[in-house]
Amino acid sequence: MEVEACAALADALTSLGLSVLREVPIGNRRVDLLVEPAGVEIEVKVRSVITSASGSELAQQDYPKSGHLVWVADRIAAEAKQAFREQGVNFFDLRGELRVVEPPLFIDTKIDVREPYPPARSGPLDSQVAKETAIACLLTPDRPHGVRETARLIGRSPGAVSKAMAGLERVGLLTSRGEPMVPYLFHDLATVWRRHPVALANMPGPETGRMSLDAEPSPDGMPSEWTLTDTVAAQSWGIPLVAPGGYPPDFYVPTRASFHLARTRLGEATSPEKRACTVAITPVRFACRHQFDHSDTSGIEWPVASHVVVALDLAQDKARGLEMIEQWEPEGIVRAW
Repeated sequence: MEVEACAALADALTSLGLSVLREVPIGNRRVDLLVEPAGVEIEVKVRSVITSASGSELAQQDYPKSGHLVWVADRIAAEAKQAFREQGVNFFDLRGELRVVEPPLFIDTKIDVREPYPPARSGPLDSQVAKETAIACLLTPDRPHGVRETARLIGRSPGAVSKAMAGLERVGLLTSRGEPMVPYLFHDLATVWRRHPVALANMPGPETGRMSLDAEPSPDGMPSEWTLTDTVAAQSWGIPLVAPGGYPPDFYVPTRASFHLARTRLGEATSPEKRACTVAITPVRFACRHQFDHSDTSGIEWPVASHVVVALDLAQDKARGLEMIEQWEPEGIVRAW
């Protein structure tokens, strides 16, 4: 996450016309970013979310005088930003707000970053944990699923998974033994599944089946890679759909920082017809962490999302998506729809 945050901040500063060096040696130490021609050294600190309370606490910290610090987060509360400004603390909200005031640099501006997430909802399938729990159960819909087993698979706490499973059982989408009610759980999940792809002008370069643009591991050691989904992924799973050779692939990336980096590095296509590929932030992190290697069977060089995630993406096409997955009888897999 730190690597992605540094890259996103560097790209944001570059978009403002500055030259930025990453991981540069200064004497016998290293700094995360060096901004030229101002010569400002920046240390990057990362959090997923900075709330009002945590922002006030961070703003009051006694920071070292050598070098300059920027807090980077997916979301920073408005009150936290105000506290940062009052205390002279720099920040980058990855939704598109940047403050770096370190003379001779004076930056306090909004950056055009497209909002990739839909508005929050309320329901048994609207949390990330509930969606991931549902996917885990739908992967093997013909057997029961325990709380701890599911928690290990999706990388969540047993308490959070237990709460999610109880909510799904309460509305009749899971049995008391964790068996998914098929096809109702899949179709209910499809109604809250959202992907917001952006068409890119260029493709990232594969390196032995991995994506070179974003191949750093996440803090918990899980893979943090681009994941193939939708049409090309569906073909690799054997879904009977027709797409011409060279059809532009569709990818998920694991974080907002990866999404911002992809748009900056690869450029946005001038029209959907001219896209080299599309990229979207994964609706749930499990979609990028539960991947399959289809290089031997289909020649696909990239990690592929699970058949459940691919089917959910196909189902978003109201005209023909459900028809396509209804015709799909995956070999060696029990259908969940």
